[in-house]
Amino acid sequence: MANIVVAYIFWLFGGPFGLHHFYLGRDRQAFVWWISLGGLFLGWFRDLWRLPEYIYEANRDPRFVAEFADRRRRHEKPPWSIVRFAGQIFIGMLLGYLFRLAIAEKVLQEFDPIFKIILSVVLPVLGTSVGVKLVANIGHRKCNMKWCVLGAMISIPWLLNDQPSVSATALFSSFLASYKTEWDPDRKRPKGACTCIKRATVLTFCCCIYVLLWTSAIVFNVHVTTSDGTEVPIEEALKNFFNSPAWKDFKKSFWEVYNVCNTKGWDFCYRQILEFEGESPTPEQIKSRCRKLGSKWHPDKHKTKEEKKVAQEKFIEIQQACDILNTMRKRRTEKNMETPSSTEQSSDKHSEL
Repeated sequence: MANIVVAYIFWLFGGPFGLHHFYLGRDRQAFVWWISLGGLFLGWFRDLWRLPEYIYEANRDPRFVAEFADRRRRHEKPPWSIVRFAGQIFIGMLLGYLFRLAIAEKVLQEFDPIFKIILSVVLPVLGTSVGVKLVANIGHRKCNMKWCVLGAMISIPWLLNDQPSVSATALFSSFLASYKTEWDPDRKRPKGACTCIKRATVLTFCCCIYVLLWTSAIVFNVHVTTSDGTEVPIEEALKNFFNSPAWKDFKKSFWEVYNVCNTKGWDFCYRQILEFEGESPTPEQIKSRCRKLGSKWHPDKHKTKEEKKVAQEKFIEIQQACDILNTMRKRRTEKNMETPSSTEQSSDKHSEL
């Protein structure tokens, strides 16, 4: 039995991601909420007073059963809803554009022109149909995928334009889906731990596909503007960044520090290396601290064998830490010296020209 207190807790802390809908067995609406942030937070706010109705539906409460039977007697088909219709258009457009932008334009250019036109039509139609069907099948309603596809195909002339628009595709698909939607009285809230694991796995898989679509669309379509005004695809910008000397130097320094901390212990890294009070010590502070700690933990200043052994371990740790910091400081200094020299060379070349 679904509990209304638990449902409101899930609504409060995970509502924009559809956590309360997953708890109530409304997986389609949970996924729609996840990809749209609770219907741009409007649907999440609307659920504030709709949750009791969802609880009655999930628990098959006699009040819900009687009301649902009465609605089916009064309406042969589910009545038209402006909220559901708007949701169908919004989610249909979102997935339609994502499906279309997931393939780079330069990839499409390599295909045969006819095949390119087919992909330019099929992908938006498929994505829009999936989005419309998702919203149309929320709750005790069902709509066959073929009606969503047929409605989307009406907009093919708009998709063949130089600047195709998926809004017409979502509009026609939503119209036909709303007209062909039927009641689904047999739908019940899924129960059982195994069923919950299966549902969570399917929902996670769908979320991963959605994230991959967004990743592909961003990588293939987003450009970065450089300081000289040149637009570079983000794909090339990322490749250049990960091949840059700055990234390689950072990665090497990071792994050096990581290996020391992993070998000597993370408590050693956090509290025992140099014990600086400031977050960014100067080179003079590093030298001073190294001399001070080296003098403090020098084995000759301790008398017993146990104290000498502990001091020797500390002394070695301090020397290793100081060597790493000095190496990093030298690299940074050399890099800073190279930068102005390269700038002077480039300015000399410009003056010669």
